[in-house]
Formats: sequence, C-alpha cells, structure tokens
Amino acid sequence: MPKTPLKPSPIQLLSQDFDEINVQSQHDSEGGSNTLEVSPTLIPVKEHPDTWLLMLSVEIGSEPDSKKPPYLASVRASGYYRVEKSYQGDPQRLVRITGASMLYGAVREMLCSITSRCDNGMLTLPSISFFEEAPKTKTAKKAAKKTAKKTSSKKAR
Repeated sequence: MPKTPLKPSPIQLLSQDFDEINVQSQHDSEGGSNTLEVSPTLIPVKEHPDTWLLMLSVEIGSEPDSKKPPYLASVRASGYYRVEKSYQGDPQRLVRITGASMLYGAVREMLCSITSRCDNGMLTLPSISFFEEAPKTKTAKKAAKKTAKKTSSKKAR
C-alpha cells in the first residue's frame, strides 16, 4: 500500500498555557458523581487578523445533594492559534472546534498526570465534542424545507 504524504493542518498551534490548575482530592470520598462544565471563549487578535486566542475553562464539581465525589477541580488554559490565509472555510469556526479540542486534550492529559499520583486514582475527563453545525445558507434552508414538506406529505398518505 503506497504511503500518503501528510499535509499540514490549516490551523497551527502557536502557544498553549495553563493559567490556573486547582485539583482537590476528596480523601473521604463517597463515590459520588462529578459535574463537568466546559466554557470556551474565542478572541480575535487585532494585530494579527489570522490569529485567535482561545481560553478554555473546565470546572469539575459535584452534583447537588449527592455523595461526595473523588475530585473537585478547576482548570483554565489558553492557546494562540493561527489559521492559514489559504483556508477556504470559516477560520473562527475552525478554531472554535479544532482549537478547543486541542486545548481540552491538553487539559485532560494534565489532569490525568496530576491525579495519577492521588489516592483516589487517575481522573480522566470524558470525550466531548466542540462540533457545531455550519450555518445554513438560504439555498440550503430552502432545500431542507422542500425535503421536509415532501417527507411530511408522504407520511400523511
């Protein structure tokens, strides 16, 4: 089988930093479940129109009125990303999806590394998706409406 040459990604990670890491191992854990809140914030860099700052906040809490979970944590990370000028799609959407996924993976690895030495065992964040549907164009909306009408009229028969 011939090898396919790898092509560079249109998004490039320029830097990635952890701004805050707070992990609390609950020594008297009762095996409760955690909550997970992930909040990405995207900011364009004015001096460089092809560059964005993405800040990601990950909060691991506990369900109200539930048993005490093994960990509580708060992580804030940030990354600078550049999108190639030749990229044909929406560069902000690319950073919101791919950049956030890259940053979330770094947060997952950091939490795994820190908690692997804790008495409650390693904490692994669940996989999540930052994917969002692309906004539909007027033509695509009309086609979707037309398909929906045909489908509903067939069901009515």
